[in-house]
Amino acid sequence: MKSYTFYVMEVHFMINKIKVLAADVDMTLSSKSSPLPKITIQALQELHNRGVKLGLATGREITEMEKTKGIFWKLGFEFDFIIGMNGGMIYDRNLDKTFTMDMMSIEEMKEVLTFLMPIIEENKVSINVEGNQLHNVMNINEDLLDMSKRRNIPLIDKTGDIDGFCEKPVYKFLFRTDPETTQLIRDQVEVQYKGKYQTIETFPGTIELMYSGFSKGRGLEMYCEWNQIHLENTIAFGDNENDNSLLLTSGWGVCLKDGNPNTKALADNITDYDCLDGGVGHYIFDHILNNKDVEF
Repeated sequence: MKSYTFYVMEVHFMINKIKVLAADVDMTLSSKSSPLPKITIQALQELHNRGVKLGLATGREITEMEKTKGIFWKLGFEFDFIIGMNGGMIYDRNLDKTFTMDMMSIEEMKEVLTFLMPIIEENKVSINVEGNQLHNVMNINEDLLDMSKRRNIPLIDKTGDIDGFCEKPVYKFLFRTDPETTQLIRDQVEVQYKGKYQTIETFPGTIELMYSGFSKGRGLEMYCEWNQIHLENTIAFGDNENDNSLLLTSGWGVCLKDGNPNTKALADNITDYDCLDGGVGHYIFDHILNNKDVEF
């Protein structure tokens, strides 16, 4: 249970012992597929040297690319754990333990796309999926082309071909469109499926559809249960709706300065710097490493 002290002009850091840090990746630790800011590298190295378990919390599938982020970012070590697929996957490096959610069946995929196809066709909604190394897409746009280039994956155009698109089970759909259409999709899914699926905003203009019951916050809970760590001794960083549960579940949740306004509103604190300027690294130094009251 979190405890709070309220001040008129200032928020005081309210966690005295940190055992775990979990952070979203894109637009929290770094911009998409970019190097970490130098100050964030230094901050994570300091926490690692003090024995803090460091983890990534991402919406992506956990692949070797995610497991080797430490090498990519030149940290000198790998992350202790990864929460992937918005909580649908968990990887504990030290325990060599994993959890993976079920994939949507081909039949379920076809049902969802058939139901949403009028909206998709009318608004040229771009769609891709994650899981089973399936690279099928519909309505290719600049965002999908950018994603393909950054992650070095092909795009196989299946626009209008539901059967061809749904050739293998996947974990989730990603819909990329304007805010009004995004909300329409969310409303229709909620009415039609009554909680079977959840829709989550991961970036402005992008929502993901996957089974309900999974979240980054639940992923953090599972990791702490596996390692017998109290949630009150965890800190988390995020910037958007899919990070909300992570920030609320942790002992102290911090939103990036340039994050979603709704995520800022529920966070315990907000960084003084944005993602590109190393907001996470500055916060770690200013409020944790340079705070004599914090234990590790």
